[in-house]
Amino acid sequence: MKAPALLQNVAAISQLLLDQVATTVFDPTTQRIHVTGDHAFVPPGQDDYRGPCPGLNALANHNFIPHNGVATIDQLISASEEVFGLGNDMASLKAIYGTAISASGDLIHMSIGQAPSPAIAPLDLNVPETVVPGGLDFTHNSFESDASPTREDKYQSANGDASNMSLPLFIELYNRQSGIPDDQVNYSLSTLADHRAQRVQDSIMQDPLFFLSPFDGLLLTGFTYNIIFTLMANRSAEHAEGRLDRDTLMSFFGVTRDVYSSAFNYNRGWERIPDIWYRRPIDDPYTIEKSNVDLLGAIQKHPDLLNKYAIGGNTNGVNTHRSVSIKELTNGTYTLQNLPDGNNLSCLALIGGSLLCPEWLKGYYVHYNTTVMNLIRELPPLFASLNCPTLSSMDPRFFSDMFAGFNASLPYIH
Repeated sequence: MKAPALLQNVAAISQLLLDQVATTVFDPTTQRIHVTGDHAFVPPGQDDYRGPCPGLNALANHNFIPHNGVATIDQLISASEEVFGLGNDMASLKAIYGTAISASGDLIHMSIGQAPSPAIAPLDLNVPETVVPGGLDFTHNSFESDASPTREDKYQSANGDASNMSLPLFIELYNRQSGIPDDQVNYSLSTLADHRAQRVQDSIMQDPLFFLSPFDGLLLTGFTYNIIFTLMANRSAEHAEGRLDRDTLMSFFGVTRDVYSSAFNYNRGWERIPDIWYRRPIDDPYTIEKSNVDLLGAIQKHPDLLNKYAIGGNTNGVNTHRSVSIKELTNGTYTLQNLPDGNNLSCLALIGGSLLCPEWLKGYYVHYNTTVMNLIRELPPLFASLNCPTLSSMDPRFFSDMFAGFNASLPYIH
């Protein structure tokens, strides 16, 4: 009997990963990221912007992007590639989509946190907007998602803080290596998949407006978990493929621990690259294809991440989760059965992001189709090599008719 497609894919993927580990060569000269001189750690001041992405906060604190936390698309792409080894396709996706969906005032600059001052982020009169230009804090459920590794959902509590790290959530992640000797600790993709599966359950039980769109549920949420290892792990001759220990994890999340009491302390916006840290190999950028492999690996360990929780959310308060039928959403072009094939998982996510983003953008930009959509149209050519099955439309009523969390994120609902 023929094995299910997911199992066939995972078997092939596992062999690819084993081959990669066996052939990964550590080069201390090209992989060392120097954090001295111009790139020495400087914590944020009161006029600097920091937000929900630990990696971007660290880049700003080390002046790989402007220390004030307002960067151009090109600066974001370049720093993500240079420091973390993110592939150009994914670096461009994050920078371009993030700039667009955060209601950038000139479609060039993006604040990595709160809405920036016009003195820092210029306004372009040719890009008129109906809202005050925002930053990444502005993008919850249009870009930044529920069920984050270390951030609460926006509607999980009265505070609505999805930007600042939740120290209890960080400690939950930290404790997933509890009892393991320091020299053996590794916050691996497997460990992070376990954390993700639990965080989805947390959101269902605690957030009445929990919602994951195709873009988030199929790609960005899992990507956010996976890059904790794939981009933050320290490389060495012994661990050429990377190992993420406790100290490195704490450093990248702005956490310290008292020597005497062992109490954890979160310094908001103080995410820091360790003094001695080696990035992933120069010739092994973390591309969409590599990301897709890791996303399927997480699904193989926790099938419900795809089968139940990939697209959908709570419908009438907590513990009322419903899934959207992928087959109905895409008129049969994509199904649960064929999503594990090739790069279909990421394909549907990318297509969903491009087809649904006007639901937000038309509420931010006066002439959205001739301004911000020109920026969004730069993305599909970056992913042409995926050979995605085409999809020309996606009806937003699949989400607006059922999920209050989707509607709450839309600008024209308020």
